[in-house]
Amino acid sequence: MKIPIQQIKDIANLIFSQGGYDVKDKNINISFPQPLDIKITKVNDDISIGFTNSLPKVSWKKLITLSTWIQGVTFGKDGGTLRLKYLPDIKFAYDQDAKSIFSEMPSYNFSEVQQDIEAEYGDDSERKKIATKCLQYASEWATIASQNNVDFSQADATSARKLKKECKDFVMYNFKQDEEIRYGSIFLTFLLLYVVLPVVLKFVLERIFQKLFNK
Repeated sequence: MKIPIQQIKDIANLIFSQGGYDVKDKNINISFPQPLDIKITKVNDDISIGFTNSLPKVSWKKLITLSTWIQGVTFGKDGGTLRLKYLPDIKFAYDQDAKSIFSEMPSYNFSEVQQDIEAEYGDDSERKKIATKCLQYASEWATIASQNNVDFSQADATSARKLKKECKDFVMYNFKQDEEIRYGSIFLTFLLLYVVLPVVLKFVLERIFQKLFNK
Protein backbone atom coordinates (compact mmCIF):
# COMPACT_ATOMS: atom_id res chain seq x y z
CA MET A 1 0.00 0.00 0.00
CA LYS A 2 1.40 3.38 -1.04
CA ILE A 3 1.45 6.20 1.49
CA PRO A 4 1.50 9.74 0.05
CA ILE A 5 4.50 11.82 1.12
CA GLN A 6 2.13 14.52 2.42
CA GLN A 7 0.48 11.94 4.70
CA ILE A 8 3.88 10.92 6.07
CA LYS A 9 4.64 14.59 6.77
CA ASP A 10 1.26 15.07 8.48
CA ILE A 11 1.83 12.02 10.71
CA ALA A 12 5.32 13.26 11.61
CA ASN A 13 3.90 16.67 12.55
CA LEU A 14 1.31 15.04 14.79
CA ILE A 15 3.80 12.70 16.47
CA PHE A 16 5.95 15.68 17.45
CA SER A 17 2.95 17.78 18.52
CA GLN A 18 1.74 18.20 22.09
CA GLY A 19 -1.30 16.00 21.46
CA GLY A 20 0.65 13.26 19.69
CA TYR A 21 -0.56 10.93 16.94
CA ASP A 22 -3.61 8.67 17.41
CA VAL A 23 -3.24 5.20 15.89
CA LYS A 24 -6.42 3.57 14.60
CA ASP A 25 -9.64 4.47 16.40
CA LYS A 26 -7.69 6.48 19.00
CA ASN A 27 -6.84 3.34 20.98
CA ILE A 28 -3.13 4.19 20.95
CA ASN A 29 -1.42 7.56 21.07
CA ILE A 30 2.27 8.12 20.34
CA SER A 31 4.13 11.36 21.01
CA PHE A 32 7.80 12.17 20.44
CA PRO A 33 9.80 14.79 22.35
CA GLN A 34 11.89 17.44 20.61
CA PRO A 35 14.70 16.84 19.97
CA LEU A 36 14.60 13.04 19.73
CA ASP A 37 17.97 11.29 19.87
CA ILE A 38 18.05 7.90 18.13
CA LYS A 39 20.78 5.25 18.12
CA ILE A 40 20.51 2.53 15.46
CA THR A 41 22.63 -0.61 15.67
CA LYS A 42 22.73 -3.90 13.73
CA VAL A 43 23.79 -7.19 15.29
CA ASN A 44 23.64 -10.19 12.95
CA ASP A 45 20.13 -9.97 11.41
CA ASP A 46 18.63 -7.80 14.16
CA ILE A 47 18.23 -4.05 13.84
CA SER A 48 17.84 -2.17 17.11
CA ILE A 49 16.56 1.38 17.50
CA GLY A 50 17.25 2.95 20.88
CA PHE A 51 16.29 6.32 22.34
CA THR A 52 19.10 7.79 24.40
CA ASN A 53 17.87 10.93 26.18
CA SER A 54 14.23 12.03 25.98
CA LEU A 55 11.95 9.05 25.32
CA PRO A 56 8.85 8.75 23.14
CA LYS A 57 5.61 8.26 25.06
CA VAL A 58 2.92 5.71 24.24
CA SER A 59 -0.58 5.70 25.73
CA TRP A 60 -3.38 3.18 25.22
CA LYS A 61 -6.93 3.05 26.48
CA LYS A 62 -8.95 0.24 27.96
CA LEU A 63 -11.21 0.98 30.93
CA ILE A 64 -8.60 3.55 31.89
CA THR A 65 -5.82 5.29 29.97
CA LEU A 66 -2.31 3.94 30.59
CA SER A 67 1.02 5.42 29.54
CA THR A 68 4.69 4.53 29.52
CA TRP A 69 7.91 5.44 27.72
CA ILE A 70 9.43 3.67 24.72
CA GLN A 71 13.09 2.83 25.37
CA GLY A 72 13.67 1.11 22.05
CA VAL A 73 12.53 -1.32 19.39
CA THR A 74 14.36 -4.36 17.99
CA PHE A 75 13.44 -5.82 14.60
CA GLY A 76 14.38 -9.46 14.12
CA LYS A 77 13.79 -11.93 11.31
CA ASP A 78 10.22 -12.94 12.13
CA GLY A 79 9.13 -10.26 14.57
CA GLY A 80 10.27 -7.58 16.93
CA THR A 81 10.58 -6.58 20.56
CA LEU A 82 9.24 -3.39 22.09
CA ARG A 83 11.25 -2.21 25.09
CA LEU A 84 9.13 -0.14 27.46
CA LYS A 85 9.97 1.61 30.72
CA TYR A 86 8.31 0.02 33.78
CA LEU A 87 7.16 -3.01 31.74
CA PRO A 88 8.69 -6.32 30.63
CA ASP A 89 9.72 -6.43 26.96
CA ILE A 90 6.77 -6.97 24.60
CA LYS A 91 7.25 -9.22 21.56
CA PHE A 92 5.19 -8.69 18.42
CA ALA A 93 4.73 -10.22 14.96
CA TYR A 94 5.08 -8.13 11.83
CA ASP A 95 1.54 -8.96 10.72
CA GLN A 96 0.09 -8.06 14.13
CA ASP A 97 -2.30 -5.13 14.39
CA ALA A 98 -0.64 -2.37 16.41
CA LYS A 99 -3.60 -1.83 18.71
CA SER A 100 -3.77 -5.53 19.63
CA ILE A 101 -0.42 -5.24 21.43
CA PHE A 102 -2.16 -3.28 24.18
CA SER A 103 -5.87 -2.80 23.68
CA GLU A 104 -7.08 -6.35 23.22
CA MET A 105 -5.40 -7.92 26.22
CA PRO A 106 -7.92 -9.23 28.77
CA SER A 107 -7.47 -7.81 32.27
CA TYR A 108 -5.98 -9.89 35.07
CA ASN A 109 -8.55 -11.01 37.61
CA PHE A 110 -7.90 -9.52 41.04
CA SER A 111 -11.44 -9.57 42.40
CA GLU A 112 -10.19 -10.84 45.77
CA VAL A 113 -7.94 -7.80 46.10
CA GLN A 114 -10.90 -5.54 45.33
CA GLN A 115 -12.77 -7.24 48.17
CA ASP A 116 -9.84 -6.51 50.49
CA ILE A 117 -9.99 -2.85 49.41
CA GLU A 118 -13.70 -2.72 50.21
CA ALA A 119 -13.07 -4.23 53.62
CA GLU A 120 -10.15 -1.91 54.43
CA TYR A 121 -11.42 1.37 53.00
CA GLY A 122 -15.17 0.88 52.81
CA ASP A 123 -15.92 3.95 54.96
CA ASP A 124 -13.20 6.10 53.35
CA SER A 125 -14.38 6.92 49.85
CA GLU A 126 -11.26 8.87 48.86
CA ARG A 127 -8.76 6.16 49.84
CA LYS A 128 -11.03 3.48 48.37
CA LYS A 129 -11.06 5.40 45.07
CA ILE A 130 -7.25 5.69 45.13
CA ALA A 131 -6.82 2.00 46.00
CA THR A 132 -9.19 0.93 43.21
CA LYS A 133 -7.30 3.02 40.67
CA CYS A 134 -3.99 1.55 41.88
CA LEU A 135 -5.49 -1.91 41.43
CA GLN A 136 -6.56 -1.08 37.87
CA TYR A 137 -3.08 0.12 36.89
CA ALA A 138 -1.35 -2.81 38.61
CA SER A 139 -3.78 -5.28 37.04
CA GLU A 140 -2.94 -4.01 33.55
CA TRP A 141 0.78 -4.21 34.31
CA ALA A 142 0.44 -7.81 35.56
CA THR A 143 -1.62 -8.78 32.51
CA ILE A 144 0.94 -7.43 30.07
CA ALA A 145 3.77 -9.07 32.00
CA SER A 146 2.10 -12.48 32.18
CA GLN A 147 1.26 -12.44 28.47
CA ASN A 148 4.89 -11.72 27.68
CA ASN A 149 6.29 -14.86 29.29
CA VAL A 150 6.78 -13.59 32.85
CA ASP A 151 6.19 -16.58 35.14
CA PHE A 152 5.58 -15.01 38.55
CA SER A 153 5.40 -18.37 40.32
CA GLN A 154 8.97 -19.19 39.24
CA ALA A 155 10.53 -15.80 40.07
CA ASP A 156 13.51 -15.90 42.42
CA ALA A 157 14.12 -13.22 45.05
CA THR A 158 16.08 -10.96 42.68
CA SER A 159 13.53 -11.22 39.89
CA ALA A 160 10.66 -10.67 42.33
CA ARG A 161 12.22 -7.44 43.61
CA LYS A 162 12.70 -6.20 40.04
CA LEU A 163 9.11 -7.01 39.08
CA LYS A 164 7.72 -5.35 42.20
CA LYS A 165 9.69 -2.19 41.49
CA GLU A 166 8.58 -2.10 37.84
CA CYS A 167 4.95 -2.49 38.87
CA LYS A 168 5.19 0.17 41.58
CA ASP A 169 6.91 2.63 39.22
CA PHE A 170 4.32 1.94 36.51
CA VAL A 171 1.42 2.63 38.88
CA MET A 172 3.07 5.75 40.33
CA TYR A 173 3.85 7.15 36.89
CA ASN A 174 0.32 6.60 35.58
CA PHE A 175 -1.22 7.97 38.75
CA LYS A 176 0.75 11.19 38.27
CA GLN A 177 -0.57 11.42 34.69
CA ASP A 178 -4.17 11.39 35.90
CA GLU A 179 -5.85 14.69 35.03
CA GLU A 180 -7.60 14.86 38.40
CA ILE A 181 -4.17 14.81 40.07
CA ARG A 182 -2.31 17.04 37.63
CA TYR A 183 -4.85 19.85 37.74
CA GLY A 184 -5.65 19.81 41.45
CA SER A 185 -4.27 22.21 44.05
CA ILE A 186 -0.53 22.01 44.74
CA PHE A 187 -1.00 21.22 48.44
CA LEU A 188 -3.58 18.49 47.88
CA THR A 189 -1.52 17.00 45.06
CA PHE A 190 1.57 16.84 47.27
CA LEU A 191 -0.44 15.36 50.14
CA LEU A 192 -1.98 12.73 47.88
CA LEU A 193 1.17 11.69 45.99
CA TYR A 194 3.64 11.67 48.87
CA VAL A 195 1.55 10.87 51.95
CA VAL A 196 -1.64 9.00 51.02
CA LEU A 197 -0.69 7.17 47.82
CA PRO A 198 2.44 5.32 49.09
CA VAL A 199 0.50 3.80 52.01
CA VAL A 200 -2.49 2.80 49.90
CA LEU A 201 -0.32 1.49 47.07
CA LYS A 202 1.70 -0.66 49.48
CA PHE A 203 -1.54 -2.20 50.76
CA VAL A 204 -2.69 -3.02 47.22
CA LEU A 205 0.63 -4.32 45.86
CA GLU A 206 1.28 -6.59 48.84
CA ARG A 207 -1.96 -8.43 48.08
CA ILE A 208 -1.42 -8.49 44.33
CA PHE A 209 2.05 -9.98 44.59
CA GLN A 210 1.01 -12.42 47.28
CA LYS A 211 -1.38 -13.84 44.70
CA LEU A 212 1.03 -13.61 41.75
CA PHE A 213 3.93 -15.25 43.57
CA ASN A 214 1.68 -17.77 45.33
CA LYS A 215 3.20 -16.89 48.68
